[in-house]
Amino acid sequence: MKRSPRTLRTAAASTCAIAALTVFGAAQAPGIATASSDPATTTAARHATTLQSNTNWPTTRSGNHGITVTALQHLLTAHGHAVSPDGAYGPRTAAAVRAFQTRHHLKADAVAGAKTWKALVTTIRAGSHGSAVTAAQKLLTTHGHTVSTDGAFGPRTKAAVKAFQTRSHLETDGVIGPKTWKTLLTTARSTQPTTPSTRPGTGTYTLKLTRNGKQPLNSRLALLRGGKLIDSYRAGSGMGSTDECLPDKGWLPSGTYKVKGHESNRGGWNYNPRVQIQGYAIRIEDKTCTPKPGGHTRVNRTQMFIHSEMLADGTQAFDNPFNGDDWWRWDNAGDYSSNGCIKLAPNDLKDLFTHLNRAGWPKNLTLHVS
Repeated sequence: MKRSPRTLRTAAASTCAIAALTVFGAAQAPGIATASSDPATTTAARHATTLQSNTNWPTTRSGNHGITVTALQHLLTAHGHAVSPDGAYGPRTAAAVRAFQTRHHLKADAVAGAKTWKALVTTIRAGSHGSAVTAAQKLLTTHGHTVSTDGAFGPRTKAAVKAFQTRSHLETDGVIGPKTWKTLLTTARSTQPTTPSTRPGTGTYTLKLTRNGKQPLNSRLALLRGGKLIDSYRAGSGMGSTDECLPDKGWLPSGTYKVKGHESNRGGWNYNPRVQIQGYAIRIEDKTCTPKPGGHTRVNRTQMFIHSEMLADGTQAFDNPFNGDDWWRWDNAGDYSSNGCIKLAPNDLKDLFTHLNRAGWPKNLTLHVS
């Protein structure tokens, strides 16, 4: 949240902020079409082109989980086969794939292979809206080109697409067509099915906050299952300071936190002046900050949440032009400053709730900050 009134803060309590997990996908091998007089360059170009031409669409099936499954689920929704984007290829996703395949006269085996992916992807560009755009935004973010997953193909998404295309040696036109879709998907493959007997702890869910020392307000929060990425989001860390012990402004101290509870209607009624953090919120345990030698006194970081800016019912407050600090309204794409711990965009926080609702909110859920 933004800075709260002095009456809502205590001298001993310092609000927290977050950190980020920046997940980078492996860059696709370049396919260089220009000629060169340098034999080494020519050999590398031929090798890169061969690798790129041999790249296949991913094969995604029941038991897989991860970002490719999440993208698949968003694309199915875009085609009218709505399924929760939880990153887990379960019975509902299989049924949606089978229905899509039947409708498009494909082999209805519930396995998303090359033919199914080619039918699913649709060319999107600046001005496009919807679940297909959300799928692309999540894939771009996984590759390190962070954008808000708002389903709107605006200037920032276009810039991220161009950056990804340049890095992957594709035509840099800012349009996501079949080649760009294919590269986004094949360099972010989902994990294959595993069993508890061969991979202990595959069902354990963990939140991980990776703090960005250069840009604390552009950190990342990730949700993992058995160590495998399900989804990740841009997150704000404090008010921009990397001092863990700076009251109200410092980012969240490193360590492991227990998740103490969650609410989707915190506050009880709209515009409750006694509750700064309203709507969707995840409560984490308190943490005592250990100051550096010669620093200020120890600070007990309390009232710590993963939160956003919204009303108690999850909607946005009325935009009051005379109020420069609307605590219950997400103002813009850069509105990530927080003295209330970890701050996500409203849609991202709701998406995280969707994942955890499907998982039944594991009792042993923890947050690791690094």
